[in-house]
Amino acid sequence: MKIRTRQLISTALVTSVLSILIGGFAVVSTYRSEIAMIDKRLNQVESDIRVNPMDAVSIALLSIEQNNLDLTLGFATPSGEVTVLRQSVGTPLEGPDLRVRTIPIPEGDKLIVVGSLVDINRSLDINLWRLLIFIILANILASIATSLLSRSGALAQERAQRQKMQEFIGDAAHELRTPMTVVKGYAELLKGKQLDPERESAAFERLNSELKRMDFLIGDLLMLAQLGEEGNIEFESIDIAQLVRESVSDFKEIAPTHPVTTQIDESAVLVGSEKYLQRFIQNALTNIRLHTPASTSVRVSVKAEKQITIIIEDSGPGLPPESYGEKIRGLKRFDRSRSRDTGGTGLGMSIMNAVIERHKGTFTLRKSELGGLAIEVHLPRT
Repeated sequence: MKIRTRQLISTALVTSVLSILIGGFAVVSTYRSEIAMIDKRLNQVESDIRVNPMDAVSIALLSIEQNNLDLTLGFATPSGEVTVLRQSVGTPLEGPDLRVRTIPIPEGDKLIVVGSLVDINRSLDINLWRLLIFIILANILASIATSLLSRSGALAQERAQRQKMQEFIGDAAHELRTPMTVVKGYAELLKGKQLDPERESAAFERLNSELKRMDFLIGDLLMLAQLGEEGNIEFESIDIAQLVRESVSDFKEIAPTHPVTTQIDESAVLVGSEKYLQRFIQNALTNIRLHTPASTSVRVSVKAEKQITIIIEDSGPGLPPESYGEKIRGLKRFDRSRSRDTGGTGLGMSIMNAVIERHKGTFTLRKSELGGLAIEVHLPRT
């Protein structure tokens, strides 16, 4: 078997396994969480009925209405006659895709509480199809990338690319390990069904929060991977001055307490990716909004000379002294706890650096004259 063929097969296997592990776990966890929410609603009604079984029908109806539960309620006599007391849209008393709870009440009667799984199962099918499509697309992209890499010709360049990919996979695995560990821990905790309703609800909220963080993290990792690939980004002529003005205007709307001054040369035009350069500017301003006091001053300047120089600086607390002038490598995170507090992934600086590297520019972190952090980049015009 040729080396190129082996590379394509290996890439497809690794991509498929990682996609199935990460995506499959997220899909199944979401499905189980939604099923658990239906069971929680049924448990709520049953618990309310147990408090006053002599007035079970009124209690059940009141519980469903007051808690705004999307459930169908039926009354069954000992002879088997069934009466629908409350009908939820699309939720019959009998049929497939239902979660049914039968509750005995005095005199041999029964109350039947039913929740529909139709929407949940439909969502599961859609998510599984999306996962399948993602795996196919990921394999196609991975195969194309591997094919291009194999044609590069130079052994030194091939080794460098392989080392870079290994570093990225290792860093990605490290970054995913923490939320994955939390998700596994809460999944095991919920699996034992030993928590009271309040703690169970809190556990589900934490589980959902970690899944969302994992989704954001995967998105940022994918962006870093795309920025690291050759030939997959289209460059065009960009009015960087206009791009900066629009981002600053958005920042003023979102963070009105931050005083902002600008100095922008109107002739600042370069060839690059508008999508990624906009992400760079937004990340820089978002970091200021999230990690500096409300009254922090901000200064943004764009100079058009032989190169385009962009400086975004603030009067905030800045970074640790040892971080200034440091070369950002891999998935650099200056403060993990700070990213957890704000709900971010902490990879903003790495993405910003990757964007500038992709445009053949230089990225520098230094102490600002305002007292905080200054992000300075130099970009070639072509």
